[in-house]
Amino acid sequence: MLMIEKLDPTFQDLFYPQELRCPLENRIVRAIEEHWPVYYPTRKECRGPTWSVTIHEDELLYKPHPQSKRKLDQWKKRITGTIAEGRAYRADLSWRRFVSICETIPRLKPFLNDFKPLADFLMREESMWPTYGGPVEEKEYFEGKTKALFGPDSPYLFSASERSRFINSKKPTSEKIQIIRLICELFEWPIMTLAILQRCAGKLAHSRFWLPIENHINAIIKNPSPITFRKTWLEHAMQVSGTIKKDGTSNPRKWARMLVFEKNPDLNVINSKAVEVNSWLKGKKQPSMETIRRSGRVIFTSHELNPKQFSVQNDLWLFSWMVTLWLEKHFTEVAWEMKGDRSKMQTYYRRFFRYMKSFRTA
Repeated sequence: MLMIEKLDPTFQDLFYPQELRCPLENRIVRAIEEHWPVYYPTRKECRGPTWSVTIHEDELLYKPHPQSKRKLDQWKKRITGTIAEGRAYRADLSWRRFVSICETIPRLKPFLNDFKPLADFLMREESMWPTYGGPVEEKEYFEGKTKALFGPDSPYLFSASERSRFINSKKPTSEKIQIIRLICELFEWPIMTLAILQRCAGKLAHSRFWLPIENHINAIIKNPSPITFRKTWLEHAMQVSGTIKKDGTSNPRKWARMLVFEKNPDLNVINSKAVEVNSWLKGKKQPSMETIRRSGRVIFTSHELNPKQFSVQNDLWLFSWMVTLWLEKHFTEVAWEMKGDRSKMQTYYRRFFRYMKSFRTA
């Protein structure tokens, strides 16, 4: 979510609507109620003569004022069933908590059923790592991580051999811990998750507008560049919308004409939109979330979908674009770690197909 918000700020209102964001006074009460070790208390709510933003976990605190409690309860009711609720309860830090929140939201529950293999994988992967109640020695921390990484049921058993060899080498423990972090957060975990996501999406009854992730991976192997993901998605959008030439290739100008809502638009309006579409394809500009939504609405209307189908397809359409943005951001981090080595990046992304095959037969 954070990656996507940074790439396109217009997603902030989708993930966390402005009117539902927690005011400071509510955050104070929630911090006390949920026993956060660090928060922003008022002087009256902080025990002792001194005021500090850092409160030790074992330090007693005064209870919040009843009026503040009432405000907090009202705010909790307002955010029920929204992504803001997930954030309020730190569900953005735990897949298990995120899934439990989604299960209470009627609109999301069908998707949760469709993507159950992905949810199961994320929760199982999350639970395999050891947790520590407080400070831990470096050696103990490393041993716990290594045991989980190479455990009999670990999905990481087929990690890239060079990184596995590094962990078993005589390198400093701190460097090996860093490699484990990279495997889990940057290299193997994302590519495994994408493979399971595609496995789920491919079985959906309403996936005709979903861009298969294989298309993204094939494109990036041919041309390792962050803009490749965006161009692949936009090409897909033009094909799905039927804005193509006689030879079947995409026609950006036709697509630009389709995105203009006016019935009889001025030629200058069409030309302006065509220039904008061209700038998207070249990576000079990024279409906004509203533009992506609008393109979906136009396409779905032309396919004469009923309201339920329209809602489902619109969600998948938007989700497909979000995945594209995430892939773009992820690629820049992978390229930096691999120092821009084209061959290494191509080899890395080919691992996606290995995981696709593994999960298909699992």
